[in-house]
Amino acid sequence: MITRAVVHDHGDLGGGGPFGGGAGRGINLPGRGGDVAAKRTGGFGGAGFEHDGCGARVAVTAAETSARRAMLVCRIGAELLDCPDTDASRMRQAGWTAMRDLVEETPRLRAVRLAVTADGFGLGPWLGDFPRRPASIVLPDRSTSLSADLPAVHDVLNSAAGEPCTWLMIHYPHVAPEVTMALGHPGELDLEVVLTARSILNQVMLAYRTSLLHEELHELSVTDALTQLANRQSFTEDLHAALDRTGDAALLLLDLDDFTAVNDACGQAVGDALLVRVADALREIVRGSDVVARLGGDEFAVLLPGIDTEAAFRIAERTVFAVSTLPVDAAGELSIGAGIGVVGVEPGIDLQTLLMRADQAMKMAKGRGRGQVQVWRPGLSPTTS
Repeated sequence: MITRAVVHDHGDLGGGGPFGGGAGRGINLPGRGGDVAAKRTGGFGGAGFEHDGCGARVAVTAAETSARRAMLVCRIGAELLDCPDTDASRMRQAGWTAMRDLVEETPRLRAVRLAVTADGFGLGPWLGDFPRRPASIVLPDRSTSLSADLPAVHDVLNSAAGEPCTWLMIHYPHVAPEVTMALGHPGELDLEVVLTARSILNQVMLAYRTSLLHEELHELSVTDALTQLANRQSFTEDLHAALDRTGDAALLLLDLDDFTAVNDACGQAVGDALLVRVADALREIVRGSDVVARLGGDEFAVLLPGIDTEAAFRIAERTVFAVSTLPVDAAGELSIGAGIGVVGVEPGIDLQTLLMRADQAMKMAKGRGRGQVQVWRPGLSPTTS
């Protein structure tokens, strides 16, 4: 959205409101949550001059200037289409490059980004002529609603520009609420310049919002909805990657003891809450580099890169103890356990064999009773221990 900006006549740029001076006549441009008063002029928005390769001034017609701005809008659209769906940094860079070109095409136009901080705004990058470039704006009364469209903010921007300017604050609260783009000029803000800037930023914000949606959808596709752990699909991909790496790694396969009885006695809601507590316990035990997943039902798995089977066995024992102490019902009469199979990731092993070994070890652990750990070894079968 664009907050209301009143474009002033050239003659009066003094105090009297956040933008200074009195309101000038202009064309109202509707916007979300406000509107912009701007005016077509023959000054900085129309014809002008540029320098050729030899440094001579060459007249540029208003039509040529308009065509260049239209090309800027087309170019940013094409560049954003070429960006990967989740590459937000490239999207921002493409938008900032287009804004830089707009400022360079428009004499005396300035632009600066304002980013919300704990006590005001951080400033930068800067585009255009700013003799001073402060790093931030500190607002003494942080209890007020934080808005870039404040007299104190305009005062700092005018001081940075070295002259009073009309400032237009372009803000997208539903996409990037912490960021505002300030567009300024000592004369009248030309409608075509405003529309060009807004078109550039609209496209960037639309692409950025789409990238956020892609990230959310991807996160949903690889995350277990109940526990927020990795799901089976994501964990399988991590296992594939682990098989391609060298060095020690181990896999824990965990199945809860007596979970079905708890679910039947206390209901699904209690069972679901218990699964979440198991997931939290696993997160606390393992390292940040380890991968914890819920494979389905009451079955969990942990991938431990850089860990041999001896160390993995100790981690499995701590896990068994942690699960056995989890509260189940309000009365404290019920409890659960866990059977865990441990298998090392050997060089050259394939995924199917790895999972089969982990499953064999887990079944052996479960067969020996509640709260048991079994490391896979050659010759392991349901009749051995």
